Amino acid sequence: MTKHVRLRKKGQITIPNEILEQLELTANTNLKVTAVDGRIVLIPMIEIAKDQAWYWTETWQQDEKEAQQEIDKGQTSGPFAVEDALAWLDEEE
Repeated sequence: MTKHVRLRKKGQITIPNEILEQLELTANTNLKVTAVDGRIVLIPMIEIAKDQAWYWTETWQQDEKEAQQEIDKGQTSGPFAVEDALAWLDEEE
């Protein structure tokens, strides 16, 4: 979707409602602004609580993806009783 907007004082623009709705953007959404090949690129940024940031690391997300693939292929075992899980962990050492 392409729309035309006018640059106003202090570098302000209004993003058309159709685009806001399409991207589900609301007031106070943080946007990363970059210049790429002579174009202005706005990227919506999702704020993540500091205590949850570990989950969104590239390594963790790759591990999550691999785990889900194993689950989807049925390559997992059923739930362990606590004692069995601890025994299994001891065997792995």
